[in-house]
Amino acid sequence: MERQQITNLVNRVWQRIRRMVETPPVKERTIVRVVNASEDNPCRPGFLIGVYRSGTTLLRFILDSHPNIAVPPETNFLTTLSEFWDVEWNRKGLQGVGVDEEILRQRLRRFAGSMLDDYTRAKGKRRWFDKTPSYIDSLNFIDAVFGVDTQYIMLYRHGLDVAASLATVHGANELAGPAIRYTEEYERSPRLAFVRYWRDQCEKMLAFEDAHHEQCFRVYYEQYVTEPEYYLKPLFKFLGEQWESDVLNFSNQPHDFGLQDHKVVETKQFKPSLNNYRSWPQEELAEAREIAGPTLEKLGYTV
Repeated sequence: MERQQITNLVNRVWQRIRRMVETPPVKERTIVRVVNASEDNPCRPGFLIGVYRSGTTLLRFILDSHPNIAVPPETNFLTTLSEFWDVEWNRKGLQGVGVDEEILRQRLRRFAGSMLDDYTRAKGKRRWFDKTPSYIDSLNFIDAVFGVDTQYIMLYRHGLDVAASLATVHGANELAGPAIRYTEEYERSPRLAFVRYWRDQCEKMLAFEDAHHEQCFRVYYEQYVTEPEYYLKPLFKFLGEQWESDVLNFSNQPHDFGLQDHKVVETKQFKPSLNNYRSWPQEELAEAREIAGPTLEKLGYTV
């Protein structure tokens, strides 16, 4: 072995011995600071929130028809990030490499927002809305990551009509997403299972809306599909965007095709689908009203 190699080996052994017998040279926790992201000029975030089969896809195409707003197909990935965020063990582990909770929030905001920002810029627009119904279960995470600048469109539809639509899709073996779990738990009647699903999801939406009312705008499916211009103009005013009548001609505008889009692609105009639940047997209707009645009343629906 050459003399220099021997010298280096001796030095490494000596340094290891010193670290074993001496106290660590640094005792405070190092916090990694995120590089200022202002140069990225992030787009203003927004989310279209509503239970599956509530008219979210139709409203997505309407919003996406505006020259300033990009609304991609369902993204889904925030659900996984939300699950990661909710695990305290993950957060504690990251503290070991200098990433505290605030820095983690900034990193997740930059990661998630940058993909939607890039999509928006590629569409030649300046802001985005994400329409993913399963994000009802991630609202607190979204609020923590994207902050008070975020706007939320809270879309509601009569719960029994939602259940009727979900049951039809379920019967055709085309249903995906968290609603399936309810049919596994309440096997006696898929429609009543979906009534429970609608109730539980809407209660989460109402609680979030109550806590963030200045950031939220409520829309009803039954209203905007019957008198679209009358009920959509206030929505765009809330968003701070100029009213564009072309949004009503959504079928003439280019949109990216994605999950849950197959039905509305066939729609060329507004076609309200109302009161489909009234054909249910009276006993089932009575039980459905008992399940969903309080939530329907909160939303102003006739029980």
